[in-house]
Amino acid sequence: MKKNIKIIIICLIAVLVLGGAAAALLLTAPEKEEEDTSSEAEETSQLMYDKDPKDISEINITNEHGTYTIARVGSGDDAKWAVEGISGVPLSSDSLGNVIENAAALTAQQLVTDAPEDISIYGLDKPSAKVNTVFSDSSNTVKTLLLGNEVPDGMNRYFMLEGDPAVYTVSKTDVQYFFNDKYDLINKVIYTSKTASDENDTTDYTRINKMTITRKDLDYAVVIEYDTRIDDDSIITGNSSSYVMTSPAFRDLNPEASSEVMSGIFGLTAGSVEFIDPSEDDIAACGLSEPDAIVKMEINGGDSVSLYIGGVCYDDEGKKIGRYVVADGINIIYSIDESRLPWLTFEPIRIVTSTYTSNYVFNVESMDITGKGLDMHFTMTGSSDDDFAVKLNGEDVDKDKFKTFYQFILRAPSNDFVSEETDEEPVLSINIKNHDGTGDLIEFMPEQNRKCLVKLNGKVTYSCASAYIDRLLKNVELYLNGEDIVNNW
Repeated sequence: MKKNIKIIIICLIAVLVLGGAAAALLLTAPEKEEEDTSSEAEETSQLMYDKDPKDISEINITNEHGTYTIARVGSGDDAKWAVEGISGVPLSSDSLGNVIENAAALTAQQLVTDAPEDISIYGLDKPSAKVNTVFSDSSNTVKTLLLGNEVPDGMNRYFMLEGDPAVYTVSKTDVQYFFNDKYDLINKVIYTSKTASDENDTTDYTRINKMTITRKDLDYAVVIEYDTRIDDDSIITGNSSSYVMTSPAFRDLNPEASSEVMSGIFGLTAGSVEFIDPSEDDIAACGLSEPDAIVKMEINGGDSVSLYIGGVCYDDEGKKIGRYVVADGINIIYSIDESRLPWLTFEPIRIVTSTYTSNYVFNVESMDITGKGLDMHFTMTGSSDDDFAVKLNGEDVDKDKFKTFYQFILRAPSNDFVSEETDEEPVLSINIKNHDGTGDLIEFMPEQNRKCLVKLNGKVTYSCASAYIDRLLKNVELYLNGEDIVNNW
């Protein structure tokens, strides 16, 4: 009896072992290729070829955008790359470099199958991209890469090499540039500053010597220049910016408020290329025959840049994507987001400091205030706080109270720049003269609508709240009475 039990147990064990083996075989058996295209994949990467990029003579790319050729022109270090159908425009060295480097070598991530029954499963019957690379090596090597669907892992793509029946996967990042349009090879960076040629080159190539901005909505040109006073040790200035506005008036720039205007050209990059070698009709259609803004810059080191900003640019779905822009010397109409074009919308009065003039108090020799019943003549001596002294109509006055009063005068409000003509006589004048013969004459014209025009050195330049004049007259009384002046009006 026990012997029979042992036999039964042994049989059961055998059945279980055989059943388990069968189950294991079922579990590990390869499924149909149509259902799991990676069942035969090997897990190790494989270098398919690795050539010197300098040996490439041409690359022919076909994708959803069409077919184009990148060809090497010339030889050795003097060789340059050209793109068929694109001439007379700058090409992006980075974009070209990416295509060339990835065409010169190819590494497979996995072998999917060495004998596919149906390549349509991988999207290789109608490749998403075809890359034919011709080398000028001793063997006249030609490599043709066929790129199919993305692998479900989202990180790789199926491919074949022409002449090899096997299907492999390749990292998407290694082949992504083969799916771009040829126009993506055009350089979209409008301008980058020069770099120092050697350690002895101390030129500041990010300095703008002069910028001139004209706009349809302004009846004057805005001119900004490098403040040469910075380089003169004999001149004392309170300007914290390296730039001054010289038109429509001489004003120190506010460094924070003007930073985008002054630095926006460096690294300025377009969003897209709209027209290459545009016709006159293209230029007119883009609003560039009569631009909304023209920006001309003279860069330290000899470069010059001119931008012409035209009408609004829309994409195919009617969405606003920027403004049409042309740059001198580049035969392209670009589209650039308005946020990258500060010259188009900035308010000139908002990028300058709050003072009409920049006459440093220790440089001032005299100041006269006349009109509205006032006839005040201040004279100053000394060049620092230690020896500074002030007289009013020949009588000594407190220098500290005068400095406070003087700051109030310098901060006369300017609501906006204006350019008007007037024959009216000023109601109040402030004449400042410096020891070096320079100075400023500030004249306030009669009030209109609670505002008055302000002449600076004989030219109507600003509009000003008339309340300032009332406060100035009251502050004169406070100053003469030895009381603290009020800075608000």
